[in-house]
Amino acid sequence: MKLRLDHPAWRRFAPRLARILVKTYLRACPHEICAGPETWGLIESGTPVLFTTWHCHLLSPLFYCHHYYGHRPALVLMASPSRDGEFITEVARGLGFIVCAGSRHKRGVQALQRMAEYMRRGHSGGLIADGSRGPARIAQKGVIFLARETQAPIIPLAVAARRKIILNTWDRFELPLPFSKLAFLAERPLLVPPEARGPALEPLRQELEARLNRLFYLSQNYFFPAKFFSR
Repeated sequence: MKLRLDHPAWRRFAPRLARILVKTYLRACPHEICAGPETWGLIESGTPVLFTTWHCHLLSPLFYCHHYYGHRPALVLMASPSRDGEFITEVARGLGFIVCAGSRHKRGVQALQRMAEYMRRGHSGGLIADGSRGPARIAQKGVIFLARETQAPIIPLAVAARRKIILNTWDRFELPLPFSKLAFLAERPLLVPPEARGPALEPLRQELEARLNRLFYLSQNYFFPAKFFSR
């Protein structure tokens, strides 16, 4: 029997299955936190922040925030209004996140405005820095705009996995294997001045991109430093 992935029954069932898998990962994967005292203190304070990561590490905010934000206002995310985005939306909402539909190509400004409204009411946010279509590991300006409008500190994230599968997708999506040890990596906060406009935004975008790429570089070698330094 051929499995039709576009069948309505499968589309209803698949997000439930994905939520079960994510929760299984959460229970089955031992993990550690790698964050400096400034970053960790900010997270612990309950101040609204804006988490961001590359698309290939999309699972990192889901893992991290499901663990550590259960007692706080729900994290607000943006997902593409595409079919893939609808799938992610159903998974994330089932895990307790608030999701605003939008992307750089469709309803992005409206979604950012809705996210900003939630964040001004005390919610933290999560936004993928290279968007839903890339190019991979090139920061777009959405994170900078949202941080400026809400005055929430940006906290770049990445996840390192001892064992993982790298999918053949545009972003080289990384899927940690069950029971694999994980490390959540967080950079120091990045602040966007409220008066930053026009050309002043580009250096901030470049700085965000540099910090995320440092984290990505670290995540690829975090569990195997001896192999890396022997090259």
